[in-house]
Amino acid sequence: MLALLMLVGNFIWAQQGSPKTAEERATNQSKKMTTELGLNADQSKSVYSLALTHAQQQDADRAKYKDDREGMKNARKQNMDTFEAGLAKVLTADQMTKYNQMKADEKAKRQQNGGPRGGGQGGGE
Repeated sequence: MLALLMLVGNFIWAQQGSPKTAEERATNQSKKMTTELGLNADQSKSVYSLALTHAQQQDADRAKYKDDREGMKNARKQNMDTFEAGLAKVLTADQMTKYNQMKADEKAKRQQNGGPRGGGQGGGE
């Protein structure tokens, strides 16, 4: 009985932690930004394109820097800088201010919860 409970628990945990595809992550990010920043249709398409490129680069970097934490950290920063430079060309000044506040709020929430994934437990990055 205990083994069955452990198996079911592991299955549920694995489902919650399943990585999404780059397309799913880009869709989720662009939908969230469209709603929270009030993007128009053209902006939403541009943000999806930027988010997709960003997510695909994350996947490539994750494979390339699998055992190199410092390399991954540098690649992540460079990828984020590229993404945000693209956003600056698409968003209005007011939307960019809202985006930066949204980012700061999410960072504060992560720190309050103990890490980048709400506690820092599990498989991680």
